[in-house]
Amino acid sequence: MGELVAFLVLLALGWIIHLVMGPSPGAHLLDTNKGERVSVSDLSEKSKIVETVVHAVLIRQSGNIYRDLGTFVSTEYALVEIQKSFRRAKINDVRITHSDKESMALYRNTYDFTGRAEGKKLAGARIVRIGEDRESWLAI
Repeated sequence: MGELVAFLVLLALGWIIHLVMGPSPGAHLLDTNKGERVSVSDLSEKSKIVETVVHAVLIRQSGNIYRDLGTFVSTEYALVEIQKSFRRAKINDVRITHSDKESMALYRNTYDFTGRAEGKKLAGARIVRIGEDRESWLAI
């Protein structure tokens, strides 16, 4: 009986510490390892963005902007430019980590830790529908 009480006290103490400390520090960060794995050539089939004017950027492995691709009249044109950049970087498969009617995020499958260019290589792309301050999502 004493062991059960000690166990329950420790369990309650752990639960209280978790409530006070909150979730793990990195829980709010963007997880680029989740999502559906797709071939670069099949990206246009997976897009859920409403056909309208969009803005696209390429993202470095460090999370900074690699290159601002600019504004496109449709999602298809933006995806063609992104596909060109992925092929140039020899990226054949990507993960779609976010896709809805407003925006889309694509990242390479594996992070390359090698060499002096660590963090400077192309990691992914983000596409956002233009209007109503949606462009702020590009810099997240």
